[in-house]
Amino acid sequence: MLNLNSQGCVTRSEMRPLRPPRVPVPQAYSHRQCVNDAPQDSDRNRLKRAAEVLLLVFCLGTAIGLVHVIGISHQMLSRLEAQELVQPQLMHETHEQSKGMVGSAWARAHHDGEGANVLIAYSDGPHLSKLAQAVEVGARHVLGNKTASVRIRTLEDVSFTDDVMWADAVILGTHVVNANVEPKMTKFLSEWSITEDLSRKVGAVFVTSGGISAGEELTMVNLLHSLMIFRIIIVGGERWTSAFGASAIVGEGPFQPAQQTSPGQRDFPPICYPTDPDTIHGMFKDKAIGLGERAASLASQLRRTWTDSLNKTN
Repeated sequence: MLNLNSQGCVTRSEMRPLRPPRVPVPQAYSHRQCVNDAPQDSDRNRLKRAAEVLLLVFCLGTAIGLVHVIGISHQMLSRLEAQELVQPQLMHETHEQSKGMVGSAWARAHHDGEGANVLIAYSDGPHLSKLAQAVEVGARHVLGNKTASVRIRTLEDVSFTDDVMWADAVILGTHVVNANVEPKMTKFLSEWSITEDLSRKVGAVFVTSGGISAGEELTMVNLLHSLMIFRIIIVGGERWTSAFGASAIVGEGPFQPAQQTSPGQRDFPPICYPTDPDTIHGMFKDKAIGLGERAASLASQLRRTWTDSLNKTN
């Protein structure tokens, strides 16, 4: 700033920087800035709300899916329980699985009175006994329920001379012991006479095994080999699932008794495990019934053919 002294000379006073005066911001300008910032805040809010809605929809969908799965599980368990309650007892009801050859032979055996003699010989034990009874049911479907041409014997009561030679069909049953025929059955087979002609007889086998793939098919095949040594005509089961004969699993998976499993180690619903430790599953009984029907039917046909050929010769 310039000043004049008393002599009229110009002097320079303290120089201070000149600053522009502070002008208050108009209210309209401040309002414009807020308006310009508003779109950014609204975008953030919209994204936040959209994320919240998506999370809510996901949670609701998950909850609905879980409820649906639980409902289906309860329905399946209810159906299993209902099937368990109304499951037919195969030992008391007529087996209607057989068709074709077995059915026609059944009718012919009844009308012609030329049914075959069937021997069912097995070792012992509750499981093998029930399977042998199922085989007997199938044979009696073909030969008649009151016929005396079906014999069921344990190895302690069976004889080669009195029973095997009498029979047109020989059906043997054994436990699986170390993936092989048990010693009792081997001893019984060693008593058979190789000089006798058994070539017109039908042979079949059934076994019980503790576990799946624990030697059941090996045992059936080994037993069939013994029958083939005596030139017996081998007969398999009624289906491809029982091609070598009838077998039952009694100690593994859902086929083992419930008393032998702990709830924490079960891979199947509790209703699948039998409460009776001596029972066998109906599926295995069904195979045994089909085996008995087929063996009795084919033995009856062979007997009739042999009888007709003898009559023509005479």
